[in-house]
Amino acid sequence: LRQRQGPADGAAAHGSAFPHGSAEEGASADHDGEKPGGKAKPTRAEETCRWLLISPFWKFAMFAIVGFTPVFGTLVCMPRALEILGFRSSLGQLGPFAFAVWVSVQFLFNFAMAQWTDPGNAALVKPTFEPTGQFVMGFADGETPTEAKYQQLGSQDPLMYAPNFCAHCQRWKPPRTHHCSTCRRCVLRMDHHCPFTGNCIGMKNHGHFVLMYLFAFIGVLYSFAICLSVVVYSRPELTTMQQTLQRQIPAHLMIGMTSTMANLIMHVFVYAGFAMGVQLVVTIIALIAVICLGAPALHHAYLGKTMLEVMFPMQEYVQIGPSVFCPLGGGFYDCGWRQNLRDLLGPDWLLRLLFPLRGAPVERRIGVAPRPSDSAVEALMARIAEVQREGVKTQVRSREELGIHDGGDSSQTPGVV
Repeated sequence: LRQRQGPADGAAAHGSAFPHGSAEEGASADHDGEKPGGKAKPTRAEETCRWLLISPFWKFAMFAIVGFTPVFGTLVCMPRALEILGFRSSLGQLGPFAFAVWVSVQFLFNFAMAQWTDPGNAALVKPTFEPTGQFVMGFADGETPTEAKYQQLGSQDPLMYAPNFCAHCQRWKPPRTHHCSTCRRCVLRMDHHCPFTGNCIGMKNHGHFVLMYLFAFIGVLYSFAICLSVVVYSRPELTTMQQTLQRQIPAHLMIGMTSTMANLIMHVFVYAGFAMGVQLVVTIIALIAVICLGAPALHHAYLGKTMLEVMFPMQEYVQIGPSVFCPLGGGFYDCGWRQNLRDLLGPDWLLRLLFPLRGAPVERRIGVAPRPSDSAVEALMARIAEVQREGVKTQVRSREELGIHDGGDSSQTPGVV
């Protein structure tokens, strides 16, 4: 078997080249690197923990926890905050209150849909060529993989992904599909298994996951701004307890992020009351969580990558000729942020940004024949032309060395085919 080396780092920097990695697909394909026979049978405690993390009880509990901040803030704190800020009339309170309700509903709806929507079952998908378990590459609209320019070297077969067999499920895996050891199934275009939603994030619910974090960002920033405004504009007559709390606040601005936050929280408790103080505390906690977890998730979606592809460099290959494979780089599917987000949100992306809707079903090709970027296709064509001119430079003894699992004993394959 022969494998073509990837290009130089300069080409890889444009997100369309094919850098050669360590070829450990077995570790990256499984959500936790688990391999059949390579790990002891789970104990009863481990099985109980796994069951709990995907159970309806866990999902309802997490929904109640994350829903506290928007519900408490909207129903309890917003009326008090608007009164302090001078919005006395019902008409004046309508706009800020309606915005808080809209953001909260959008966040909770998308969080619930990320929990309960099936992420995409790879068991329902059959490979284009079942004998070898290979899937044909997808291309831009109007182009078909049967065109002459997309054929393999020395063959009329179209360009195909290398076979990828899941030893756990005993099924062929489409490109970008991974096996989750928690859910115990292969998920189409799997991003990761999210313990907060109790569900895998994949092709069918990734859009809800992205919108969940988007509205979480908007919501916590809005809540934080309201709390800060209360501190700036509130000057009520203090009760005895509030006067006692006020004396505990240093007159000067304390140094350090923790001290500054503590000072701010004390001011809110003094000037706005207990409810607003609680809201600020949970808002700060939520803001830290959203920044640490949501920012990377939104960035990956913007670049058209999944979390597993970022954590484990892509080890997928395209067969460009008989027994000739070319590795794919990390930016292979980056079609620009607009197309990347449309692939996640579907054709009704604008309506989903405005209203809590499921939208039209995500296109099947996203999980079975994902479209590479134009620059990635150009780099692949250039690589094929280079192999045609100069031949193959790197040889391996078996497909197993490349991390290609074809469902057989590939370790016994002869050296060069």
